[in-house]
Amino acid sequence: MRRQPGEDMSYLELVTLPSAPFWARRHTRATLHAWQQQPETIETAELLVSEITTNAITASGHGDPQRISVTLRLQPGRIIIEVFDTSPSPPVLADTGPDAETGRGLILIQALSKEWGHYYPPAGGKVVYSVLSTPGTTTTTIERTAAGTGPRHGATT
Repeated sequence: MRRQPGEDMSYLELVTLPSAPFWARRHTRATLHAWQQQPETIETAELLVSEITTNAITASGHGDPQRISVTLRLQPGRIIIEVFDTSPSPPVLADTGPDAETGRGLILIQALSKEWGHYYPPAGGKVVYSVLSTPGTTTTTIERTAAGTGPRHGATT
């Protein structure tokens, strides 16, 4: 995992246990507070991390606990949230009805993110990412994909 120039990064490894979203939220809050982010940004990032982590647990199945990880990247004008899981299955937006009890997580991620998607790291599994704009700064496009070091932006499936 490489840090880009001008980027702060934080990483947390978890296993697919019911407590993982709690620890992912707690890690996100502490990290973004240390990065002196606005309270609204921290709350939104916590919600996104919780949803993506919960989806990672679901995608990993109900067998033995699997490894998942949360990476937070602070770049000029944005925060990138990346959650790795071992499943190769892509995230799919569900067409949920009004009485459905599940299936709204990706809709929420789509609504709160400037951009979101997934990519497949060379070692296997997948990373689901969400980009969150930080208030009070100018968003600059940093195209790390061309260098092979970042998310495949624009993949919103």
